Amino acid sequence: MTTHASPATTRLPNTSRPPAWLIVATGLLGAAILAMAVAETNLWMHYLIDAGESFSLAGLAFMLGAGVYLYRQRRLMVSLPLAVPWLLFPVITQGDQIIDNLSIGWMQFVCHVLLAIIFGTPVAIVVLAVRYVISPRPPGARIPGWFAVVPGCPQFASGRTREGVAFLSAFLLVLEIWVADRFLGLLMVVTLIAMIAGVLIYGSVPISGSDTDRQRRSEKVALTLLLIGVVLSIGLFFGYKNRPGAYQGSPSYFMDPSQKGSMFALDRITAPAGDPVAPLNPAATRDVLTRYAQSFEQLLSGYYILDRNYNYDFHNHLFLRSTPLLPDYRRVGVDKTHEAVQMRLTADAAFDAIAPSLLVTEPLGALAHDVRAYAAFTFDRVPTLERMTTEFVRTDAGLQHATHLYEGEGKVLGVQLNEILKKHARVLSSPATAPVTSEFATICGRVYQKYADRIVGF
Repeated sequence: MTTHASPATTRLPNTSRPPAWLIVATGLLGAAILAMAVAETNLWMHYLIDAGESFSLAGLAFMLGAGVYLYRQRRLMVSLPLAVPWLLFPVITQGDQIIDNLSIGWMQFVCHVLLAIIFGTPVAIVVLAVRYVISPRPPGARIPGWFAVVPGCPQFASGRTREGVAFLSAFLLVLEIWVADRFLGLLMVVTLIAMIAGVLIYGSVPISGSDTDRQRRSEKVALTLLLIGVVLSIGLFFGYKNRPGAYQGSPSYFMDPSQKGSMFALDRITAPAGDPVAPLNPAATRDVLTRYAQSFEQLLSGYYILDRNYNYDFHNHLFLRSTPLLPDYRRVGVDKTHEAVQMRLTADAAFDAIAPSLLVTEPLGALAHDVRAYAAFTFDRVPTLERMTTEFVRTDAGLQHATHLYEGEGKVLGVQLNEILKKHARVLSSPATAPVTSEFATICGRVYQKYADRIVGF
């Protein structure tokens, strides 16, 4: 009777494979980065990119510690490909700074090199995991379950590792074409096709030597490469983050650390400590506050049109896709901001008519004066934004700066308006003044919520 060696004796030894915990951890990270790369800018998906820089640095420290541990176990060289996402993540968090001030052609090149790595990482993790699940088996041994019909798995089982890597990688990259087409565009589809061609060529070119021979490369070389990668990752992270004149998303005080003092001064008017009382002219006061709120909402509607359409226009150029745009969107958006300016002037006139009754020393009067001052501050920026975007959109690459400008302004408009609401919360909640302020508070709440879950500048 012929006996076959047990599967345990044919599996690759532990020193010839990465540890399962590193494969799983890197797979989760790679999937998360891929999801963030194709997601629209929102608070939940982009937290790890715009607000999670510390997380990326913690991941880098994790990979460095894991590398030292694996080096001592003589398993670092075979695990080195898994270090790539951990080294890349801190750099990705500075994505805007990397492509700022480049031409659209260089933007396309840099973005798609990064995206090729991002799309390739989950594929590499799956291929690596499957390779070690279906390591070379005795002749005639069956491949478990559905693995038998997955491209690459029969090759892994028969010991043709190079072909298995190529076939399974190509299969998974083909599946990712849908993601590229759905969320990115033609250039990413072309990039994936080039990657598929590359892995198929890799699988068709014979090489000498066995997997075991290649796995015996110097662990010192692997450790050196890891250390160089960590240094480069940290250097690029802090270099792009702190370089002089680095574009931080919105070219305004909101995103520029050097202009934090230029924001609206919320403490210029003190909220009085007395109990709120009904105004002498409740209908007129209600009308003034409501008019200001409506002007803010109209301004935001113009900003939103410009933000979204500049965004889609830029990404149509960057990824060669065809997201529909609002016809003549710049004129439509700017016209809305001009209408908002006129609404604000009408509100100012209504305020002036009852100004003697709106004492800044009284809670309701202080609110009204704060709102008028904030309106002056906000609407004075309208012509500045128009002038800046006129310069930006002279090039296709400048569309990115235009969208970030209006996105940032829309965000800060709601954020600071919400701070005013919180500052004067006693007036807004008091039964004596709530009938006068209720519509104002409702509209301002809508203005704040429009961008409340948005992160600016990615």
